[in-house]
Amino acid sequence: MGHGSEIRKQIILDKLENEGSILVKEIADELQISETTIRRDLNELHHAGLLKQVYGGAVRSEQNGSPINFSISTRAGHRISSKKIIGRRAATFVNDGDIIYVDPGTTSWEMLPYLKDKKELTIISNSVRLLQQLEFIGHHEIIQLGGTLRPDRLDTVGTLALVGIDQLRGFIAFQGGDGLDLEFGLSAVDHESAMMAKSILANARKTIVAADHSKFDNPSLLYKITDIEKIDIIITDKPLDAAWQEKCRELSVEVVTAEDTLP
Repeated sequence: MGHGSEIRKQIILDKLENEGSILVKEIADELQISETTIRRDLNELHHAGLLKQVYGGAVRSEQNGSPINFSISTRAGHRISSKKIIGRRAATFVNDGDIIYVDPGTTSWEMLPYLKDKKELTIISNSVRLLQQLEFIGHHEIIQLGGTLRPDRLDTVGTLALVGIDQLRGFIAFQGGDGLDLEFGLSAVDHESAMMAKSILANARKTIVAADHSKFDNPSLLYKITDIEKIDIIITDKPLDAAWQEKCRELSVEVVTAEDTLP
């Protein structure tokens, strides 16, 4: 039974979530893969901060004594002021009549209240939280992507979601991510989010990435979404360092530093 690298890593992470620890020999036997290959997968996941390697296997990675948690409830409270500023700035790139995709991330979520005064938008999303913002966007046309619900993320992913987005073109994508790296590009911490974002950006006519400065400081290098040169605009909350500024100039990527000075 063959398993691609990304599928193997997702299986490893799922087993860790359920069991708390795994042994190299057991997972190698289960997947019918060499122990060397499993050790390499564990090493990559360890360096991405998603687990902790121990002798003979791995255990769940912990932050501040608790397992890593990427649920909406956890992420929503992080850097909220920065996300609000970025969301407000992102909304200025939306014009009346636009067709836009808004990703389920907590940064893109903050742009929704500022769409209230826009006219005749079409809003596409795989976020089921959209219903909570109908007071701001209920007068626009909303295309809700179906798929498999992830209760912790409050989004939909999987084959049905991918089929839905494959039927759509000509939209502006407002996309978040778990990490941004000069060489690796925009990435996600899990396979399903990355696959969804890949399909979104492949069909978008413009890509706008909304990400606070922490996504540049601690890039996740596990599941790639896209290269930096495929991004049109990056909106963040602090000036990027010299290396990032030079790279974006070379690639003609517009960088917008959001400031809390908008009217």
